[in-house]
Amino acid sequence: MTFRIVRDPVVGEEVWLATTSFGLRLRVLPRPQLRETAAVITFGYGSTDVAFDDGQGPVTSPAGTAHYLEHKLFEDEELAVFQRFSARGARVNAQTGFTRTTYFFQSATAVEDNLRDLLRLVGKPHITDQNVEKERGIIAQEVRMYEDSPDQGLVFSLLGALYADHPVRATVGGTVTSIGEITATTLMRAYAAFYRTGNAAIAVAGPVDPELVLRLCEECTLRPGSSPQRANITDFGPPAKPRVERTMAVARTKLMIGLKERQEASTWRHRAERAMASGVVLDRLFAGSSDVRESLHQRGLVDDTLGAGYMGERTFGVATIGCDTEDPARAEAAIREALNAPVSFDDEQLERLRRRVVGAFVRSCESVRALAFHHASEELEGIEPFAGLSVLASLRPSDIDARRHRLIADDNLCVALAHRR
Repeated sequence: MTFRIVRDPVVGEEVWLATTSFGLRLRVLPRPQLRETAAVITFGYGSTDVAFDDGQGPVTSPAGTAHYLEHKLFEDEELAVFQRFSARGARVNAQTGFTRTTYFFQSATAVEDNLRDLLRLVGKPHITDQNVEKERGIIAQEVRMYEDSPDQGLVFSLLGALYADHPVRATVGGTVTSIGEITATTLMRAYAAFYRTGNAAIAVAGPVDPELVLRLCEECTLRPGSSPQRANITDFGPPAKPRVERTMAVARTKLMIGLKERQEASTWRHRAERAMASGVVLDRLFAGSSDVRESLHQRGLVDDTLGAGYMGERTFGVATIGCDTEDPARAEAAIREALNAPVSFDDEQLERLRRRVVGAFVRSCESVRALAFHHASEELEGIEPFAGLSVLASLRPSDIDARRHRLIADDNLCVALAHRR
């Protein structure tokens, strides 16, 4: 078993790539100058993976299954996962998103024991009817907490209006009703289908020996194989609703405008180009240095809560712009005005973006956690190290202008409001 070594073109740091004998893809980022080590293992399984065929037949999971499974993998026969890591001076946690679930630790000591334990967690589930039932109340409490969050509530109100059928409209944790349908059988069937070496990637960054990391990964008991056949989800039509409003415990009305992607991005390069170009468009219109935003601010139409962002995967993508306001009608009109403002994109603006991205990349090299997360995500997607920098370098002003016209259109747009009770 040998490593392939790739050196980044900016600061010259090395990435060591290998695949274990049973198909687990690995990246090691030796950083002897850093004090701590971070390890991240990520799986291509998230809250939107509710319908699949595991070879035994079609499966439809209740909303929140991926998140519930994440919780249960932190409970093993010894019932002391967090205590074990803490006793070794390590911080350990996990997170579930729309399309992946990720487990990680960070520590300055006992790296070998911590990595072996992390791999054990994901490779040897301890799921019983009794411990699934015991966890239900804890997860229900977490679900209710997110339901009461104004920011979270507004985002999912918007997604529910943008998408009629896509599971991205459901919160990652599900609902109290949906998690009530989850059983040990539900979780074990999902685990057997998605927790496979071909549907996972691991990255370890810090003052580590790559050969030792590889030997430890060879001990992982994850089953070999790829992910199951997922249901073919398509929801690229216009928004299901043009507007959605609700009342919540907010000091001022929260406004969010969403712009829905209307085409699938089938390759990572397409997704990367789409995300980067969308980021340039939103930055040009709504960043703190934007003359468009400054004009709105000087006229008192928006305040410093104004912000914009983009999220996108293969089967969905949304740009969001939002703010808090005492006059939602006026703020909505101002944002619509900004979206339709006559602006140009030139090489100088693109170069500023490139410098910011490269600067962020250089800063990330000083954080073992940021390095491990980034490279585990890249490896899961099958992206060659540092390929994203080449995508950024290839963008031209005409690409940005075309992206703006595809994204900003009335039949892509939806408005969500959370009013004060």
